[in-house]
Amino acid sequence: MPTALAHHRRRSLLAASLLLGTLGVGATGATSTPAANPDARYAGRAVAVGQDMVAVLRDDPRAGGPEAWIRAVSPRWRPGDAYMYRVLASLDRVHATAKERGLTLTLTGTDGSAPALRVTGARSGARTFPLPETGTPDARGCTITEEHDIGAGTVAVLSNGPDGPVAFFKNAGDGTRVGGTLDRAHPALPESAGFEARIIDPDGTSPKLRTTTEGGGHPADTTAFPAPGCVK
Repeated sequence: MPTALAHHRRRSLLAASLLLGTLGVGATGATSTPAANPDARYAGRAVAVGQDMVAVLRDDPRAGGPEAWIRAVSPRWRPGDAYMYRVLASLDRVHATAKERGLTLTLTGTDGSAPALRVTGARSGARTFPLPETGTPDARGCTITEEHDIGAGTVAVLSNGPDGPVAFFKNAGDGTRVGGTLDRAHPALPESAGFEARIIDPDGTSPKLRTTTEGGGHPADTTAFPAPGCVK
């Protein structure tokens, strides 16, 4: 079980990050090798818990065990969207319960083999979200997701992890998904998508997304994918 000093250090990091208005920077990776992206320390499996909040669930023994980071997101958030926004609370073995926006969030089973996040207080009733299995990419925060405005009212959601780069697109106004999804097997959108998008070097270590959304000879834009959170 983590020492009191380790828990104090974790709480100190959270307090310092909140003063900066964000979290997910300035921390080291949780693996035995250096993390390729500092956001990995705060990444994991993101699930919508209600009241415009997501819980980022992770269970890495080297980072202290089961954790749930409660973050504020937009009302249009959907699974797969970026979630590295404002932190509202963090749960772990020592501080296992928090109340946010009328909901009670409790980390259960933290000393067992099946920890979970239980959410109560919603009109729809209680819900339970199992944490990702220890040792999986989600549990270690390997997959990093970012959002980028690529013009013409379109946002590209870029993620990168053990399975390589993935991109999808959505309307910046209402969050409706447009175009299609790109990955290693399908690195380019078809012509029917209405705009051009292609992953450059999808099997390499520094993939990029090349897009043209304006038409009429507008130059293409190139955006780098985030580095994965885990180094193989």
